Amino acid sequence: MICLRVAKRKSVQCNGGVCVDKNKDSVVDETTLSSIWNRKFLNAIVHKADYTKKWQTYFDAYNGDYFKNESLPEYRSDMVSNYIFSVVETVRPIMLDNDPKFQAMPRQPEGMPLSNDLQEALSYEWDREKVNAKIYRELINTLVIGTSIFFIPYDSDKKNVSAVAVNPFNLFPDPLATNMDNLEHLIYAKYTNVELLKRLFPDKKDKLFGGGVKHSELVYENDKNANVDNQVLVLEVHTKDFETEEYTNGKEKSIKPKYPNGRVLTICPDLGLVLSDKENPYKDGKFPFVMIRDYDVPGKFWGEGEVAQLISPQKYMNQLNNAIIDNAKATANMPWVIDKNSGIPKGALTARPGLIIRKNPGSIVERPQPPSMPMYVSNTVETIKSDIEMVSGIHNTVRGENSSGVYTAQGILALQEAGQVRIRLKVKLLEAGLAEMAELWVSRMKQYWKDDRWLRISKTDGSYDLKRFTKQVLDYDYDVRITAGSTMPVNRGAMLDLMIRLAQTQMPDGQMLVDREAVVQYLPEEIKSSLMERMSDNQSSLTQITQSIEEMGQALQEMQQGLQQISEEGNAADEEQFKIIEELTGAVEEINGKILQLQEEYDIMVEEEEKKKVDTKMQDDFFNKGYMEAEKAYAPTSDMAEQTDTGMPDEMLGGIESMSDDELAVLMESNPDIMDMLK
Repeated sequence: MICLRVAKRKSVQCNGGVCVDKNKDSVVDETTLSSIWNRKFLNAIVHKADYTKKWQTYFDAYNGDYFKNESLPEYRSDMVSNYIFSVVETVRPIMLDNDPKFQAMPRQPEGMPLSNDLQEALSYEWDREKVNAKIYRELINTLVIGTSIFFIPYDSDKKNVSAVAVNPFNLFPDPLATNMDNLEHLIYAKYTNVELLKRLFPDKKDKLFGGGVKHSELVYENDKNANVDNQVLVLEVHTKDFETEEYTNGKEKSIKPKYPNGRVLTICPDLGLVLSDKENPYKDGKFPFVMIRDYDVPGKFWGEGEVAQLISPQKYMNQLNNAIIDNAKATANMPWVIDKNSGIPKGALTARPGLIIRKNPGSIVERPQPPSMPMYVSNTVETIKSDIEMVSGIHNTVRGENSSGVYTAQGILALQEAGQVRIRLKVKLLEAGLAEMAELWVSRMKQYWKDDRWLRISKTDGSYDLKRFTKQVLDYDYDVRITAGSTMPVNRGAMLDLMIRLAQTQMPDGQMLVDREAVVQYLPEEIKSSLMERMSDNQSSLTQITQSIEEMGQALQEMQQGLQQISEEGNAADEEQFKIIEELTGAVEEINGKILQLQEEYDIMVEEEEKKKVDTKMQDDFFNKGYMEAEKAYAPTSDMAEQTDTGMPDEMLGGIESMSDDELAVLMESNPDIMDMLK
């Protein structure tokens, strides 16, 4: 930011709080620079005064102090039924019941395999810095006044990124800004102990001295009895500085921004001191603040909270409630009407049960009949309660109360889901703010994490493990977002019932719709951890078997690839070999065919030979039987022997002549005497 004294000139140079105008050779010392920013600070206070006053009222309403009237007489009631507190504390746990689920989306395809590591690193950092607890506490600011703010610096001593909650009362933006993107400067004002400043800025310790608190709104939440005699007002100014400077590039002169990433000043305006003046240390050039709004109103820098709309009906409902209580107290103990001559001494009549009253005859001692409270009074109270529910969007079902006519579990869940519509809008704005915090966090990690780190990772079974985070992950650019609705509560009983049903639903491919791990996630922690451990042991055994099968398959695949490679190389080297192989393969197939044909023919021949042997045997048997019978019938006598030369009958000789050679050979072999007879 250019100093106001020379705001229209671009020849101003500042160094260590001393600004020099080169055209006039005049020096703008640190007192003047401090005065300039003090004036800007006072202008911002005036511009923010309306918000500051309303915010104080809203916090009093949340605490219940706003509705109490200490000037009332003793007999008047001053009861406060704080529905504002109830609404805020009903919404707050719903908005941040679970840890946010980060989703890192790389801008380069090379970063895709590493995005999961970045998500785990963000979850670890979130737990280490206890951001959820801080956000849960700051949600009171979000819901009551409409805005909560976080400062995201890098702590060079601890070498860690931090999330520091900032009191909205202490932050003063550029009066013309409508959001963090079009800010020109942002002032964070706070009172600091003078001794702490002397340790942080030893070169200024002789000029530092403490005093009282002039701006009470900056210590709104501090203890009123705290010692404020040694406090110093400190302004931390973050500004987009448009100052330029000349530089020589060879023989040419050019102009470049002096503070391209912005400028940060630390000023004690009451003392006229500039404690620090330096360039914004963060390379992203963004203001290191993140705003979370309850209702984001267009055109307004600050958000709107719940109390702004509820404080009016809450105020009148309290008045009517107190009127009803006063009426009840009066009618329950009506005054007595006593004549002076009744003979009853003063103070003798009380509200004691069974009281016996003695009076003089002819005098009056009576208690008037109390008037009844008009019905419209109680009806108005119920109407205001209904209005508060309608305005806030928090109905009985959100608080877990049953609605008339709805008794089933699914019906109650549907009512609760419908009743959380307004809360979902708040959660979306909350998660958008958390995503901005995560992106600033990643920016700090990219700038300052130069070495590998060990991160503590939470497993699904509730145990922890250490994982090495390599700096290679941060070589790529990422966009970070929060999974929608991940911070809202989940009805674990209903989800467990749903997961069991889905685990029993079979898909067309035979697989179940969800696996058993999805069911276990919604079991109680004491059961889930042991069950997940047993499942992990079984899974490890199955994994080893699967790994062995995969290794065998991989080895087989490598062998096939090697054979294919050899074949391809052989094809490229000599195509003639393939032709020879094909010819040999054809010849082998032809020989195999002939062998099969010959085998079939041989089988037929063997079968015919066996059949022939059977037929021959049958013929021999029949021949031998006929021969023996013939021999008996035609046995030769002495007369017949003399009639023939062979001594055989003519009929037998005729039979022998009609035999074939084979049959005759068989006959000769079985009856060798026939040969002699024939001779």
